[in-house]
Amino acid sequence: MVIQNTSLDEIRGLQENGESGVLVLAKLDQRVSVFYREGLIQGASSNLDAHRIGAYLIREGFLTESDIAKISTEAKRDKILFGEAAVRRRFLAPSELSEVVRRQAVELLQHAIKNGFIRDSFTRGLKSFYSPANVNVAHILLELSRSNPKPFEASSGTVFALKKGEDLSGVPWFPKELSVLGELNSSTTVAATMESTGIEERDLRLILGVFDRLGIIEQIGETPAARSENTSGSTALIKKSNFPFERLVPIVTNAVLGEKLEVLNNPSSFISEQFRTLKVRISQDDHENPVKVMTISSPDQQDGKSLISSNLALTLSLEPGRRTIIVDCDLRNPTLYKYLGVSQEPGLIQHLSNGRLSPYCYTRRLGNLFFMTSGGISENPIELLSLRKMKELINHLRADFDTIILDAPPFSPIADARIIAGLSDGLIMVIRRGKTSNRSIDAAFKTMDPNKLIGVVFNDVKPMLFNTYFKSGYYRYGSNNGYLYAGNARSRTRPKNYLES
Repeated sequence: MVIQNTSLDEIRGLQENGESGVLVLAKLDQRVSVFYREGLIQGASSNLDAHRIGAYLIREGFLTESDIAKISTEAKRDKILFGEAAVRRRFLAPSELSEVVRRQAVELLQHAIKNGFIRDSFTRGLKSFYSPANVNVAHILLELSRSNPKPFEASSGTVFALKKGEDLSGVPWFPKELSVLGELNSSTTVAATMESTGIEERDLRLILGVFDRLGIIEQIGETPAARSENTSGSTALIKKSNFPFERLVPIVTNAVLGEKLEVLNNPSSFISEQFRTLKVRISQDDHENPVKVMTISSPDQQDGKSLISSNLALTLSLEPGRRTIIVDCDLRNPTLYKYLGVSQEPGLIQHLSNGRLSPYCYTRRLGNLFFMTSGGISENPIELLSLRKMKELINHLRADFDTIILDAPPFSPIADARIIAGLSDGLIMVIRRGKTSNRSIDAAFKTMDPNKLIGVVFNDVKPMLFNTYFKSGYYRYGSNNGYLYAGNARSRTRPKNYLES
């Protein structure tokens, strides 16, 4: 990487050596403490008021000044960290806290690097964090490059490409940045990249400027006579994109996994075994009627279909050689981001609403599971899901993934699920024992296409009845009835990135 700095060298050296402990950087009376665990930065703190976690939560609209004292008192009483106390009181979700903690750590380190802080001490040891930032040096370098945006100065005909071999999946790229990285996988020019991505020249040159300062692109020098392949239009829908998914799609390292993701949290449990059995049953059916795109829905609300979708997708992703993606198509009450413990954006809404960027620009990865969250709550979900671009999205995913799971809303009382099921090869219906009404079941089976039904998953069934048991989550439909956090009612101030300034 291009950037050199004394404090940055200290931070990098501890990562490379896989150290665990506390690095203290200082300048005069200012101090920054950086907490490491096996080389990854778990968090950072300082004596600077503007960089305390409470100040971040106020600026972003999660808390007010009057909330701070109450939460501080509770945190001291229960001997927990301030952020954990704020989550307990439902001012924000764990995944939202994780994003704020990461932003705090990165900005503190930027402050230390830019202002010439030097090493004061390093003490080996471990400290546990409720919501670790899990930041690496590559992430810090990216933010440093973004914080000083200068346009790429090469002519529109200069040929450049991404340097070979470097894994760039360890940082949270913006969708526009990912789109440009995809084009740079082979040699290109400013003019050609503008044409293929639809990104305006001003933004494109800023993005290329960030890449150039990071040292991840190289200028080749000759203008190619023609592009070797068509990167827009319908041809991309019927062949693989050649996008280097494993190398570029961002891996989420600070996810706060939901406790009900049994497949990851307790892989040897009886519940996890039931999901492996379900995977086998689906695979057996594939031999006769191959199902690549499957919709998972339920007749009614609170049947646990999103929890079934998440655990099944994770189970499928653990199979070697199977590339699996799950898409949260519930644009009214999305829940995938809560189970995976990630931010809502970017996601499906942004892809369907914005320009010509390809689906992979809005995709992230958790281990071997690729996912696209809903991107938030839509005011016009039926209109978005009915767009031609939604059908094109499924065609894109068919070309690049072995299994696509669409987490759909319930069939009652809205039409969204019927639209989504119409785009898939098969449908799995989730029915919850003692909860799903016979009337809702009858209504769902009358409106769905019976030829697409793969099977029914009985949820919350006692072992004594069917030798299966799964405790479902609680699914409350719509923003009025959903389990909103207190902070959601307040006006949020989202930090702007360099492309929005």
